[in-house]
Amino acid sequence: MQPFDFQNVIDADGIGIAVMGMLIVFVALILVSLFIAALPKVLDLLSDYLPAEHAHHGGHAAVGGDDRDDEEPIIAALGFVLHQELHKQQGP
Repeated sequence: MQPFDFQNVIDADGIGIAVMGMLIVFVALILVSLFIAALPKVLDLLSDYLPAEHAHHGGHAAVGGDDRDDEEPIIAALGFVLHQELHKQQGP
């Protein structure tokens, strides 16, 4: 194994390689920042071609109708019963 000598770095053009690597990373980060900054404007321009946003509800509605209004009270009731049962198992 060769001992470390700064002259070896200079001979192998290590400083130039390090500076070029930092420059590449810096340019890549600038491009990512510009993309993130431009994304809302691009999406606004594409809003006529993209589908409208829909709220996502877990589970599937019945084929005959929309039962989404009934889901929240049922889930709340199930959560309450589960809480009560767990409280009974733990004791006072």
